[in-house]
Formats: sequence, C-alpha cells, structure tokens
Amino acid sequence: MGITMYTAESNYKTIRVREQRGVCYLQLYRPESGNSINGTLIEEIMTVLHQLEKDAAIKVVVLEGLPDNFCTGMDFTAMSSSMSDVIAADDPNGFYEMLKCFSLCPQAIVAKVEGKVNAGGIGLIAASDIVIADEKAIFSLSEALFGLLPACVMPFLIRRIGYQKAQWMTLTTQSLTAERAYQIGLVDELTTNVNDALRRNLLRLQRLDTDTIKSLKDYMSRLWIINQSTQQLAVDKISALVSTEKVQTNIKNFVQNGKFPWDK
Repeated sequence: MGITMYTAESNYKTIRVREQRGVCYLQLYRPESGNSINGTLIEEIMTVLHQLEKDAAIKVVVLEGLPDNFCTGMDFTAMSSSMSDVIAADDPNGFYEMLKCFSLCPQAIVAKVEGKVNAGGIGLIAASDIVIADEKAIFSLSEALFGLLPACVMPFLIRRIGYQKAQWMTLTTQSLTAERAYQIGLVDELTTNVNDALRRNLLRLQRLDTDTIKSLKDYMSRLWIINQSTQQLAVDKISALVSTEKVQTNIKNFVQNGKFPWDK
C-alpha cells in the first residue's frame, strides 16, 4: 500500500495525517468548532484506519488534537441548525463503530492529549490503548446536563476506569484535572512534556508486530462486554434521547443563547 493513500492532506476536511518511521500521526483538525466531532470526521478517521489495516509497516497510530482542545465532543452547532437532518446523517452507530475500531485495529492507538477533552472526546481516549496527557489537560462528561447520556462512550469508559467511576463522572459532570484523571485510570501517563513521553512509548511499541497487537486486542475483547448487543443498546439509547423535544430544545438554547437548561 502506498503511504500517499492515507496521508494526502488534500483528501481530508477534518483531520491531518502524516507518517513517520512506522507511525501514523492522525490529528483532529476542526479549530473553528473546538475540535468537535461530526459525521465527516468520523468517516475520515475510519477511512484512515481501514487503509492502515492493510499496512503492517505501521505499528502505531498517534491520535492528537490541538493545543487548547483535544476534542470537545459532538458538534452541537451542526445539531442545532437542523436536528433531524444531522442525526440522520451522523448516525451514532458510526461513532460507536469508530470507537470499536480503535479497540480492535492492528495498530496500537496512542492518544496524545492536550487541552480540553469533553463528552465524545472522552470516548476517543477511553477506546485508545495508551493515553498520555499534559498536566494541564482537562477532562469532563457533560452530556447529562442536556438530558443526554454518554451511551456510546460508556462501554469503553467502564472498561478503562471501572463501573463506579464511569457513573460518577456521568452524574457529577464536573471537570477533572489531569492529575485526577490519572488517579482514576483515564490517563495512563501524566507528563510536563507530552512529546518526550510519546517518544519513549514509541520506542517500545515500534518493536511489536501488528499481528501481535491485533492478537492482544482480539483476546482482550473476548474478556469484555463489547459485543453486538452492547452496541445496539448504546446506539438505541442515544438515538432515543437525542430525538426528544426536551434535548433538542436544550441543545439549541445552549448554542444559540449560551444558556444551560436551568438558566432562565
């Protein structure tokens, strides 16, 4: 497979991709929307990951965002402009499939985290194999504030930090410091220099074969509940919640007026 198939920046609207020494660097790049998630971003990430399945020379995918925002979750602005059209186009099943692909693809997924991580962004790091975070990064699950639940995130978050801590994060909706995120296992390595920490990890990971990485992920998946019924439960739950008038009103009021549901 030619490297240019998945690294040609002109092909992508929401990500930037480059390859260096057996590592694919995949950067979320939507600075105009706080690095939020939309259907195009999901499709483009999946395109890269599917192409990488054929390239045994790539051992690691480094997932990175922007200095101020790693990922702030689903694009509320797009959702508020035409809720029914956006939901039809941005099927939550696609988001779940992307997280599942993270957990099963033959490359090690390393999340290099700086800035804010919220809502669906938590799903991206929860599904990653290794999470390296800058000490100033901030983490939160805000869905419940709008009458939503992090339904697609939850199976991967529970696997990473445990049942109770996942429920606690969902209920409190409070921001966590990088130190607290590290304490509960959301982050694997906390550092003042994410680039140095990343280089140290890559030195080890690049020695592995993709067959070994894939074998480990397949084995680990059999020890956990991420199966078809789990996926259907998650997708059905978020689809039902998003379609309610209350949630649609909450999102539109936040985007258009900057008000939370409890603001008068």
